Amino acid sequence: MLQNMSQKFRGGCLMLVRDNDGTVDFLGTAFVVHSEGYLLTAAHLVSEADGLRVVPTPSGGEFQPISFDRVAAMAVSVARRDSAHDVALLKIDEGLDISVPDDFLGSGENVLPGASVMSLGYSFGHNQIHTALTVGGFAAAKIRSSNETQLILFDNMVQNGDVGGPLIHVTDGHVVGVINGRFEPADVVHGGDNWERRPAPNINTSFAVDIDYGTALMRSEGLLEHE
Repeated sequence: MLQNMSQKFRGGCLMLVRDNDGTVDFLGTAFVVHSEGYLLTAAHLVSEADGLRVVPTPSGGEFQPISFDRVAAMAVSVARRDSAHDVALLKIDEGLDISVPDDFLGSGENVLPGASVMSLGYSFGHNQIHTALTVGGFAAAKIRSSNETQLILFDNMVQNGDVGGPLIHVTDGHVVGVINGRFEPADVVHGGDNWERRPAPNINTSFAVDIDYGTALMRSEGLLEHE
């Protein structure tokens, strides 16, 4: 089951980087949500909108090099940002027609504790490893932060590079969250528009914000007007 879900979504999972005067800085992960080149990621990764790029990497089952000497980076702009819920909608600047799965956006409302979930992201991108990792786990709980953000906790020790990637409900094959990092109770209790971002603790629980905040951005952009 995880193999099928991984192959379904890997092609739409991209590295998020910033071109900083010729130096490429890895930021995290973004994933395609619309055929016109729109992606979702975590808002705090794109607080500075200049120089943003996304980089696709091979998604097949072959053994790949750890890093690539050359990659095809595509410029992106921030179309919508919801800082309070830490979700951002990006748009690839170049006009592209991208293939996306049918019926792949779900809702955190459909996830119950104990459900099988899967994270997908460039876990070790900060270490120049250009490979998306698939990691399985279980939904541990659903909570609301102090600013009422709906969070899905899951038993998967995500890495910093996974932030911005999709959390997938394995049973129905829907994206149900945007990965935000390891669960640090003090950060979530603090809440607010700008959660404190401290080094990830050694906690084997991570969290994602409900994908509903992402689909709300898509709706405000006119991408889901026919639903």
